[in-house]
Amino acid sequence: MKNTILGLTLFLFYFQSNAQQITWQCSNVIIENPAAFVSVWDDFMQTDIGKSMSANAIFQFDHVSSEFSSTHQICWFSDNAADIQGNFAKFMNAKFMNTAGIYETWNENVVQESTVLGQSLIADPAGFDLKFAVVYMINVQDPAGYAAAFNKMKSAAEASNDGQGTLELHEVLAGGESGVTHEVIVRAPSMAEWLANRNEFFASEIFQEFVQTVRPFSEILHVLTGSPVKFYNVD
Repeated sequence: MKNTILGLTLFLFYFQSNAQQITWQCSNVIIENPAAFVSVWDDFMQTDIGKSMSANAIFQFDHVSSEFSSTHQICWFSDNAADIQGNFAKFMNAKFMNTAGIYETWNENVVQESTVLGQSLIADPAGFDLKFAVVYMINVQDPAGYAAAFNKMKSAAEASNDGQGTLELHEVLAGGESGVTHEVIVRAPSMAEWLANRNEFFASEIFQEFVQTVRPFSEILHVLTGSPVKFYNVD
C-alpha cells in the first residue's frame, strides 16, 4: 500500500492553540503481532531516547479498501518542525543500539510500506479524546477557496453535534498517495455516533452549500477510518 492517512495520524491535544501549525510524519506499516509491538514500544518510550522524542502515537486502520495493505500508522507530531527531523535521527540511533529490543521487534514484526509528511491547516485540539476517525483523502486545486469553504462548514458541523465531533484540514507535503494534496479528518466518540451525525448533517443546507462550492476544484479520492491505540509524550 502507500496509504497517507494522516488522519489517524494526528492527535493535536498536545498543543494549546489552533493558530499553531503542527508538522506530522507518519509511517504506514503492516504489524504482524500488534500486542507484542505495543509492549516493546511502551518499553522503548520509557528510555532516555524515547522520552526525548516529540509526541507520537500508534493508530490502527479499521475500514480500508483492498488496495491498502497497512494495518497501523506510527506518527510523530510537533509544532516545531525541527523536532520531527530530530526524531528520525534518534530512532535510527535507537534501532542501531537495539534500545529496549526495538531493532529486533521492528525487523520481526513490522513492514514499512510508506511514509508521509504533512502539516495542519485547520485543526482543533478539543477533539483529542475522540475514538473514531474518518479520513477523506482529497485532491484540491484551489487550496485557499477550499479552506475558506471548509472553515465555514466546520463551524456549522461542530455546532450541530453539540461538541461531540470535530473536523480537521491538513496539507500533504510529501510521500502521499498519487494526486492527494489534502486530508480532511472527522473525529467522533464512536462509529455509531459518527453515522448518526453524518446522515443528519449531510442533508443540511450548509453541507450542500459546501459541496456545491468545492466540487469545481476538489475531488475525494479515498475514504478510510481508524482509531487510536496509544499516545506517548503528550503531557
